[in-house]
Amino acid sequence: MAGDLWRCGGGVASDNPGMDKSKLRIVLRFCLVALFALIVLSIGLAFVAEKLLPETLAEWYRADSAGEFEFTDLLTLLFWGAGVFLFLVSMGGLFCYQRWAAWMMLAVLVVFSVQLLFSPTVEPGILSYLGSLSDILTGLVLGLAFFTDALEA
Repeated sequence: MAGDLWRCGGGVASDNPGMDKSKLRIVLRFCLVALFALIVLSIGLAFVAEKLLPETLAEWYRADSAGEFEFTDLLTLLFWGAGVFLFLVSMGGLFCYQRWAAWMMLAVLVVFSVQLLFSPTVEPGILSYLGSLSDILTGLVLGLAFFTDALEA
C-alpha cells in the first residue's frame, strides 16, 4: 500500500523506505555547505559590485553611498552584521541537527525580508542570480528541517 502511494505521489518521508534519516542529513549538510559557499561568494562580489554595474547605475550607486559616515550607517552595518552572524550560527546549528537553529534561520529570514521592503537596492545581475540560488537553497534547507525527519533524534 505505501509503495502504491509513492508511485502516485502521496505519502510522507517517513513512509518512504528509500529516504532514511541518514540520507536526509547528508542532503541537509550538502545544502548548508553550498549555501555557505554562495554567501561567501556573494559577500566577496559585493565588494566589487560597483565595477559590475552599467555606468549610469554605478554613478547612482556612488552618489548614494557618497558622503560622511553617519550614525545611521553604523546602525545599518551593525544590523546587517548581526543578521549575517545569526544566520551563520543557525547554519552551524542545523549542521549539527539542532531544531532551534531552524527556527532561528526562519526568524532571521523574516526580519531581513521585511527590511528589504524599506530600502532600494541596485546590484549586478550575477549578485541577483546568486541571491536567487541562495533563496532556493535556503528554502530547501528549511523544508528539510521542518518537513522531514532530518532533525529528529
